[in-house]
Amino acid sequence: MGFQSPIKHNLATHEGSDNIVLGVTTDAGITGFGEGVPRAFVTGEGLSDSLLFLREVLAPAIVAGEFPSPQALLQDLENLYQHAHAQRHPAAFCALETALLDAAGRTWDMPVTELIGPKLRTSLEYSAVIPLMSPELIRHLLRLVKMNRMRFVKLKVGTDADLSTLRLARDELGYDVDIRVDANAAWTPSEAIARLKEMQPYRISAVEQPVAKADFAGLKQVSEAIQIPVIADESLCNEDDARRLIDLKACRMFNLRVSKCGGLGAASRIRRMAEAAGILCQLGCHVGETSILSAAGRHFALTGPQLSYVEGSFSPFLLLRDVVSQPVAFNSDGIAYELPGPGLGVEVLESALDELAVSHYVEIPQVSYFRNTFANR
Repeated sequence: MGFQSPIKHNLATHEGSDNIVLGVTTDAGITGFGEGVPRAFVTGEGLSDSLLFLREVLAPAIVAGEFPSPQALLQDLENLYQHAHAQRHPAAFCALETALLDAAGRTWDMPVTELIGPKLRTSLEYSAVIPLMSPELIRHLLRLVKMNRMRFVKLKVGTDADLSTLRLARDELGYDVDIRVDANAAWTPSEAIARLKEMQPYRISAVEQPVAKADFAGLKQVSEAIQIPVIADESLCNEDDARRLIDLKACRMFNLRVSKCGGLGAASRIRRMAEAAGILCQLGCHVGETSILSAAGRHFALTGPQLSYVEGSFSPFLLLRDVVSQPVAFNSDGIAYELPGPGLGVEVLESALDELAVSHYVEIPQVSYFRNTFANR
């Protein structure tokens, strides 16, 4: 997926994204689509490994499967996640799971929100996210944020320009807008503590991933030294990570990205763990996800406890081309509503998939389309 302009943060500069889009066709001829976004620097998974896992492990496990009810489908997906050790390949599992849920919703004429629910709200308020870029471009984006009356902004930080960027943000937006920062593992614990104390006059509301992914002790050190919530992102990829972070009391918030966490089921289980431990959650997204994955995130955010922040639905602003007829987006003020129709609520353009595909696998064992049976309700 090509981008309209490069997106930069401390760990990477993205000019495009290698995504997995998977289609599942039922015996009745109903096709559902799912998506996963492998990120080696986050979860350690590569695109080729993910495709191999899909072909050799996940597809044989579900082909010709029968799912007589939503409860049976969700339980079978959780069992498969555990038995296949899918936490090593979260993007691949996310693609499979969302495709199955989309096909199931279309079969049973119900939205994914209802499948994974209950639905607790009908609208969300999204954040703007501003990457590392020149002051001129940052000023332009901040003015767009102000013009569109968006109330939540995440700034990427981790350079010597951080304080001037925050000063610029407050000059443009004032102090009524909620601003949090994301360091993408830029600092050591001591550096993070010092930098964040310097940022305090700009009233930042939270800091995401201030230290290295594996430095759980450092995350705890920062969390104990500052008053604002520390959000675990790269450090939180699966349920084992969640348990460890909870046991250590290493942070006060989890960033749940659907693909990173291994799909809607795993993300939901982590969210329930967080709620029980008194930890807040936000919905994150992967840079470059299409509207397929953004739709999955929308359904997730409309269920379960209130999320502190919601990110995603950026494809109209980022991708040169999306793969759906109507991109999943938010209104100018950041407000977005539940998606219409059954399944994920998006209509995938298979012609766009064909044109954008670098690798295209069809039929078993290659896994782009395979057969399942969903019993009618």
